[in-house]
Amino acid sequence: MGSDFDVIVVGGGLSGIRAARDLGDAGHSVLVLEARDRLGGRAWTRPFAGREELVEIGGTWVAPEVHPHVADEIARYDLELVVSHGGDLDSRWHFGGELKRHFPLEGDDIYALERTLFQIIRASHRVDPDRPRDEQDLADLDVSVERFLDDLGTPAAVREFIYMWAGLGSGALPGEWSMLTALSLIAAMDNSVWGWYGAVTDRFVIGMSAVVDLLARDSGARIELSAPVSRVEQDDEGVRVTTAAGATYRAPAVVIATPLAVWPDIEFSPALPEDKMEPARAGNPGRMKKTWMVVENLPPNLFASGWGTDFVQMFPELERPDGAIAMGMCAPPSELDVSDLDALTRAVRQFAPEADVVAADAHDFAADPYAKGTWLVNPPGMLSAHHSALGRPEGRIVFAGADVAVRWIGWLDGALEAGARAAEQARAVLGGALPVG
Repeated sequence: MGSDFDVIVVGGGLSGIRAARDLGDAGHSVLVLEARDRLGGRAWTRPFAGREELVEIGGTWVAPEVHPHVADEIARYDLELVVSHGGDLDSRWHFGGELKRHFPLEGDDIYALERTLFQIIRASHRVDPDRPRDEQDLADLDVSVERFLDDLGTPAAVREFIYMWAGLGSGALPGEWSMLTALSLIAAMDNSVWGWYGAVTDRFVIGMSAVVDLLARDSGARIELSAPVSRVEQDDEGVRVTTAAGATYRAPAVVIATPLAVWPDIEFSPALPEDKMEPARAGNPGRMKKTWMVVENLPPNLFASGWGTDFVQMFPELERPDGAIAMGMCAPPSELDVSDLDALTRAVRQFAPEADVVAADAHDFAADPYAKGTWLVNPPGMLSAHHSALGRPEGRIVFAGADVAVRWIGWLDGALEAGARAAEQARAVLGGALPVG
C-alpha cells in the first residue's frame, strides 16, 4: 500500500489538532479529516446569533494550576486568560422550590453535608488519576451518583444540593453517570470537591476556536473540512481511510480523534475489540444545554444555582446597553426548549423575577451526529472495566480525544493529554517501536 501522508488524523477537534501539531513538530506529514465545516469539535467560539459578541458554545474553562497541558499551551503561545465570574457576587439559590439569598442548607443539614463531602473526599483519595481506573480496585465506586448517595443515607436536602453540583458537572441525571467519573475529577483537582465545582473559572481571551487555530497553523497539516470518515481499514502495509464522499487516503498510521460515541458510525476493518466498542455503544449521557441569552433587567453580579430549576447555574458574562449577555447551564431533568424566549424568561425568573430574555443562542451537542453528547461522563461500570482499552493502540491505529484521556476525562486538558499521547504512539508506529501485527 502506497502512502499519501505519514499520519492521517480523523477528527479536527482540540485533541486531533494537538496530535497533528506534535507530529508536525517532529517533521511528519499529516492529513486531518474533519467532518464539520470548522475545526475545534466540542470547542467552538463564534458570534452570538445575530450579534457581534463572541461566545463559547462548547468547552471553555481551564485551571492551569492543575491542567498541565493547558499550562504548556499558555506558555508556548503566550495566551491570556480572563475570569468568567468573580468578585462580589449576588449569590442566589433555588432549592426546595424556594429562592434564597443565603446558603440553602441550615441546621442539621449543614452537618450532614459536611459528612457527605467527607465521604466523597475520602473516596477520591482511592483514585490515582494518572492511572487507568481499570488498573485499580475501584469497581465498588463505579456506581451511579444516585446509588453512591443512597448508600451513604444522604438526607433529602443534602441530596438536592449534591444533585445540583453533579448536574452542573455532568449534564446528566444522577442515575445515569458514574460516581467514579466524579471522583476521578475530584482526585485530579488535588482531592478538592470545591475545586471541581467552583475553582475552574478561567477562559481564553482569544477564544477556544482561536486556540485550536494556533495549533493547526503550527501543525503544517493538510486539513480537509466537511470530510466525515466512513471506513478505516488496516493491514500489514498501512491504513486506508475512506470518507463518506468516497475519497480514499493512505498512511502508515492513523489517529482516531472523534468522540467515543461516534466510533460505531465508522466501519473498522478489522473490527475494533469489544472492550472498546462496549463503552462506545453505551454512549455519553451528558447532554447539557449551554445557553447564551440577552437578558434585560438581570442583576449585574448574579451568580445563580439550583436544583429543580431549568438552569443548574446561570450568570452574566458581559454587560451591553440592550441587556446582559448571560450564560445558563440547562441539565436534565429539565426539558427546556432553549429556542423559546418565553420559556427562557420563565427559567431565568426562577432566580431573577424581574428579568426578560430577548435573544438566545445554543447548540445541541447531544443531537450533533459528530459529537453525540457534551463532555464525556461515563455510565456506571465502564471506567472500572474498560478505561485502559479506550486509549490502547490497535495495530497502526491510535486513539485521541478527551474521552480517552486518563487524568482529565472529558475536559480540555484531557483532550490535549490524549492528543499528545496519540502523537507519541503514532511516531512509535512509524519508527517500528510499536507492534502493529
